Amino acid sequence: MCTMLVRCLLAVASVKLARSFSPGARFESSAQLTTAGARFESSAQLKQATRFNLKDKPGATQMSMSSSAASLDQSWSGLQTLSSRTPVGAALDAEKEARERGVGAAFVQNKLRMFDSQEAPRLTLYRDHAGWCPYCQKTMLLIEEKEIPINIELVPMRSYGDKPQSFTRKVPSGLLPALGVQTSDGREQIITESQVIMDLLDQWHTVENGYRGMMPEESDTSGQARFRQLANLERQLFSFWCNLIFRPEGPSFGGGGMISKIMGGGGSPDMSGSMQGFLECMKTVDSELASTKGPWFFDFADHPTMIDFIYVSHVERMLASCAFWKGLDLRSDEYRSKLPSLNAWL
Repeated sequence: MCTMLVRCLLAVASVKLARSFSPGARFESSAQLTTAGARFESSAQLKQATRFNLKDKPGATQMSMSSSAASLDQSWSGLQTLSSRTPVGAALDAEKEARERGVGAAFVQNKLRMFDSQEAPRLTLYRDHAGWCPYCQKTMLLIEEKEIPINIELVPMRSYGDKPQSFTRKVPSGLLPALGVQTSDGREQIITESQVIMDLLDQWHTVENGYRGMMPEESDTSGQARFRQLANLERQLFSFWCNLIFRPEGPSFGGGGMISKIMGGGGSPDMSGSMQGFLECMKTVDSELASTKGPWFFDFADHPTMIDFIYVSHVERMLASCAFWKGLDLRSDEYRSKLPSLNAWL
């Protein structure tokens, strides 16, 4: 009798265990199972829903997978069409069209700058495609500030690939930037070296003809002397920056002279000579900026001039490289107080 009772109890337990693992056991009735399965019209829809991890949400709008997936044009042109129907997409399309006419905003891949001119430009600037070359940048900044009509051809820097033969035939050295000048007989004269290009562009587009001046007047001897002094200071700053970033910061060798700083020594126990030299030179630049009414290096104009562009193309790169490689953030609160004029200028 006892054995029979045990067998009956084991049988009942086995049946309950089997039911607990059977498909659909989490539904209390066959009606619930039918309702749950009716959410999907086909096995294809079930796969699609599973792929996108769709979940029921109270009040959420249900998407018809069969109609939407079939009607959506997922080609690139289709996506562009959909994008253009949005306010942001329409604004971007309008800006692109304006840039193609040469009248849009400044942009690294612009190929034409007309400003208010109605005549086809006779100048062509060959500049880097990626917008990383500092010499192309300062040339382009001057063009934008003076609003000089110009064609632009984009050429890769060597680090981004081979230069096209159409460019190297004109500029065998491959130097960027280069300026092409259309002559009266239809030829193109090529000029290289960024400072030469900037000087010529400023001389050809004078204040008398409605363009912004970039240099002190020739008769302003003190202004001309200040420009030369600031240009030399920029070269010193550039040298200190290269020493800091590209040379190892070694222990102090004593002496504190230029050679010691170049070798990475001559600093304090907490700072290498190359770091100290760089910061001291940057402090001198800050002082030169503080000597004007601000924020530019010269007071003869209320806009940035030639020397501002010469500096900013490298100073921008100094900010990034010093922060990344040396942990020196020249835009931090600490250096905003130590270099206030430089930060106001930036």
